Amino acid sequence: MSAVRRGVWARGEGLTLLPSDTAPGEAISRALRDGVERGYEGELPPTPPGTVCMTVRVDGIDVGLLAFQRDHPSQDAVTVHAVVIEAEQRGSGYGTHALLVAERRLRRDGVASFFARVPRGNGRGLYFMLRAGYAPVTPPAAPPSTDGATWFRRFEG
Repeated sequence: MSAVRRGVWARGEGLTLLPSDTAPGEAISRALRDGVERGYEGELPPTPPGTVCMTVRVDGIDVGLLAFQRDHPSQDAVTVHAVVIEAEQRGSGYGTHALLVAERRLRRDGVASFFARVPRGNGRGLYFMLRAGYAPVTPPAAPPSTDGATWFRRFEG
């Protein structure tokens, strides 16, 4: 996980995204494990080099985490690796709002393409990406996946 300067990175949709370079708390760690597969109890997979993690904060309370990698799978592209919201905070649209806020900020920074990678066992994540406006893609539109992950891409109308 790469360090990012402190302070508000982006804000909107009723939430704030702040750079995070500390280990997540237990509730967010549980949400990350659920992102691998519901009920998963093993070690979390390592984050790819250059992954940036943002804390999702609502009304001064940390409710989730958004992790993405810049210039992947190509220059001027971003791959979202995780959008997780604590179980008690789900159902309020925080994940979708965090994704939209991050996309707006990244577009201002020159990002042209948005991808997301969802582990095979994460049915909730697959459904989330579809609801958030992403569509499944296969190579060559997305990198080949040796671990069975599903790749998504945001297509603009």
